[in-house]
Amino acid sequence: MIQSPKGGAPRWVWILLLVIALLAGTGGGLFIGLKREAPVIEPVTQEDPKLQEEIARKLGEARIAVGEGDWLLARSLFEEVRELDPDNPDALASLPLIDRRLDEAEGSIVVTTEPPGAEVSIPGAGVFQSPATISGLPLGEHQVTIAMEGYESVERKISISSESPVVMDSIELARSAGQLEVVSDPVGAEYKLLKTIKNDQKELVQIGSTPALIEKLDPGEYEVLFAVEGWPEYSETVQVENNRNASVSAVFSQGGLSVKSDPTGAEVWIENEEGVPELRGTTPVSVRDLPVGRQKVELRYQDWPPITRSVEIVQGVTEKMEFSWERAWVKFTSDPPGVPVFKEGKRLGDGRQVTPFEVEFLEGDYAFRAQHPQLGVVEEKIYVDADAGSAEVAFRFPYGSVRLTSEPSGAAVIANGTPLGRTPLQLPVLPPGSYTYELRKDQYRSSSVSGVLEPGGSLNFTASLIYDPQPTTSRSFTNGLGQKMVWIAELGGWVAAYETTQAQYERITGKNPSYFPAPNHPVESVNWYDAARFCEALTVQERGAGRIPEGFRYRLPTDSEWSRFVGGQKLDGAVTSLFELKKSTAPVGSLKANEFGIYDARGNVWEWVSDWYSQTIVRRIRKDGATPNTDWVGTDRKVLRGGAWNRSDQYDLAVGNRMAARPSAEDRYDVGFRVVLMQD
Repeated sequence: MIQSPKGGAPRWVWILLLVIALLAGTGGGLFIGLKREAPVIEPVTQEDPKLQEEIARKLGEARIAVGEGDWLLARSLFEEVRELDPDNPDALASLPLIDRRLDEAEGSIVVTTEPPGAEVSIPGAGVFQSPATISGLPLGEHQVTIAMEGYESVERKISISSESPVVMDSIELARSAGQLEVVSDPVGAEYKLLKTIKNDQKELVQIGSTPALIEKLDPGEYEVLFAVEGWPEYSETVQVENNRNASVSAVFSQGGLSVKSDPTGAEVWIENEEGVPELRGTTPVSVRDLPVGRQKVELRYQDWPPITRSVEIVQGVTEKMEFSWERAWVKFTSDPPGVPVFKEGKRLGDGRQVTPFEVEFLEGDYAFRAQHPQLGVVEEKIYVDADAGSAEVAFRFPYGSVRLTSEPSGAAVIANGTPLGRTPLQLPVLPPGSYTYELRKDQYRSSSVSGVLEPGGSLNFTASLIYDPQPTTSRSFTNGLGQKMVWIAELGGWVAAYETTQAQYERITGKNPSYFPAPNHPVESVNWYDAARFCEALTVQERGAGRIPEGFRYRLPTDSEWSRFVGGQKLDGAVTSLFELKKSTAPVGSLKANEFGIYDARGNVWEWVSDWYSQTIVRRIRKDGATPNTDWVGTDRKVLRGGAWNRSDQYDLAVGNRMAARPSAEDRYDVGFRVVLMQD
């Protein structure tokens, strides 16, 4: 475990270094010109002005991002340039500096709230009080939670892309409000809602008729006046609190039993003459025609314990009964937030709520359990005191954070076989314990880091990956000559995606025998011996640079290998004169590739293979449905496959047809070759 360095170079120093790198990159790259041989420049850069325009646009945007200190955006743009132009000197020179800058870059978030004094929490950073400036945050996304008693919580995702402080607009916290349910029996009673203000003065809030649900009321004392024609006005006083449902009710009847409850909606059960409880309605309710004498009344509400009382029923008199459950609000919070809470195996809330949230409970002892998908279970016990009005249960999970960086960045991070992302990677919530991570990147040796994460602690891993140009089996790669080599599992090796170009041939041999000279056209007029010597020289060069797996070498394909990698290539995707007369070869890759990603497997130029024209070849030609030339057997001719640009006859161009030529023949301007990388 290596701690990330603190207190790095000022931002202007990094920008100056990047400007120098960009200027040097334009002339050949800060490091490329010194340490690497320049790759072959193919005519794509000349023939595709739109691509060049796109590369120039992205480079311009990247330079602007560097000037503004937006390192993440600058890195993304330079990576996009490399995808369009892998050897772009500006991108190659700038990316290592940007990656080093990102390793030490830290941002900050400025939070102000109205009213001030709210708690501001960021996982892995701690809890602060607004107005607050939270510094030392890694670049990337952060979850910001703002909470204050009596106000609704606010959650925001903030993205930090540079070292400039991210200023959150002043957060106006919405005050939590209560609501009041107004009901009557019978329904339709007119009501007036009055709020008690200073000096016992009353302020009219609302007029309506029952039933009604009045939402978003400020906390305080209210008076509700009920009126029904023919009855005296009825008054009730009620206290409205934040985040709490209050209720008030009135019953207008001529006898029997009038029952009200807080909260309303409770079931009223009264025993009949046989002593069996019967449901007589829900509060508020007026029950008539009850027998004179003592009656047992029971109120039931949700899963709360029922309330039971006895009442004496008198003829012509309406007895009034009021019931109330002693209860309080319980607020559930957790660190980190966002977990469900359970009581006796049942999830609290509406089945979707996660911390922080509130639920109303009766007075008493309770045990709660919070469950985090990564951090396990935390249990808490509490006594809910109705007189206190509210309580809080805070679940604190033991956890820490892990940050992984690499040089170069962009390495895949893998734990227990599961990909987690690419460096730089922040894992803000992890349970304590031992951790091992593997970092992988193409053409670099894998590296492992490990450490023990303590509760509340953090691990910072930095890995310097060692460059290893040797290709990996099962993956395609580009060799030092700029040839794209395609892995074909059935052959157990690589096949060049394109026929060998004149520029590539000249780099190895120092000469170009082609009749139609053009750097990106296939080399032609080359005899079999020179093609084989090219493969040997390429093997020596690549083996010396460590770019060939042990036991592999470059060579010409065999006849059977060629028959496999030609795939399903059709003539309408080949450079021939079958449909339109051609005057010369065409640039390699002018038409679409086959299913393996191999271009010009048919057409453009005949391709030398390693086999002699023999009885074995004759049998293969007949098996493929073509016509062999038996006169060539035993005449020391090498096999040619695939047809050429100047062929217009279906017989010549048949995929099963084999042409033959003496290995010393070098006046054939329609003959070239393709290399393969196979085991010896």
